[in-house]
Amino acid sequence: MRLRLRRKTRQTLHALVACGFAIAVLHVTGIGCPIKFMTGISCPGCGMTRAWLSALSLRPDLALAYHPLFWSVPELTGIVAYRHRIPRKLFRTLISTAVVAFVAVWIVRLVLHHDAGLLFSDLLATDVVSVNAPKWLTLIRTLVMGE
Repeated sequence: MRLRLRRKTRQTLHALVACGFAIAVLHVTGIGCPIKFMTGISCPGCGMTRAWLSALSLRPDLALAYHPLFWSVPELTGIVAYRHRIPRKLFRTLISTAVVAFVAVWIVRLVLHHDAGLLFSDLLATDVVSVNAPKWLTLIRTLVMGE
């Protein structure tokens, strides 16, 4: 049992280091969100980091405007971490509900992208939810055509 805990701990640390490295690479290269970089469309989690930074700055109104489901991340993390203790049917129901909620919010935010979210806050950055030309295409156009 002890060896298994060590292996899981090691795997968790490797996963955290890999995530940290990936985030650093995305930040340094200016890519940011890989989904938005490739497609030009904001991803379903767009605004989540800014939402948490706002929440930690004691601005729940701004946090909800950046992403109305930001509060669900700790709950979902706990559900996934303890999935072996949750009945399989309940686990699938909880995860499916979360996926449907994120996709529904994403679709509404894409439709209402000029208002940058469900709460229509004028304090938000203009790039919270957007549909633009993919950054890679813009980069190629700049390099090739000098635009």
